[in-house]
Amino acid sequence: MNDLELVTSAPGGPEVRLTLLAVPSAVVLARELVRYALTNWGFDREVINDSALVMSEIATNAVAAAPGHQIRLRCALHGGAPLLECWDPSPEAPAPGTPSLMAERGRGLAIVSAYAKETGTRPSATGEGKIVWAHMPA
Repeated sequence: MNDLELVTSAPGGPEVRLTLLAVPSAVVLARELVRYALTNWGFDREVINDSALVMSEIATNAVAAAPGHQIRLRCALHGGAPLLECWDPSPEAPAPGTPSLMAERGRGLAIVSAYAKETGTRPSATGEGKIVWAHMPA
C-alpha cells in the first residue's frame, strides 16, 4: 500500500513522493521523508526540523480527513526552498481551530503558518480531493 518515488530530474528540481495509508503512523513517515530529502539536498538542521514539523502537521490533518484512505506526500524544491505538499481525497479544506488551553487538537494550521513562508490549499488536478501545501523559507 505504501509507495516511495524519488524523482531527481523533475522539471523544477528534485522531488520525493510518498503514498501512504492514512493512519496515525503515517505521520512519522511523513517527517522522515522530509528529513531524508532535505538532508540529501544540503539544508541546515533548522530548516530540516522546521520542515519536518510542518509536514507532520499537514499529514496529521490528511489522516484526520481521510482515515483508511491513501494520502500522497511530496517534498520538492521551489525557488531553492522546500515545498511540502499533501494530497488527500477529502474535498474539505482544513479550517483553523480555536482550541482551549488544554485541548490536544486544533493548533496544526497555526503551527504551519508560523513556520512556512506561504501556505495554501488547492483542488487536485483530477478534481478528486485537495492538496495542502507549505513553502518553507530556505
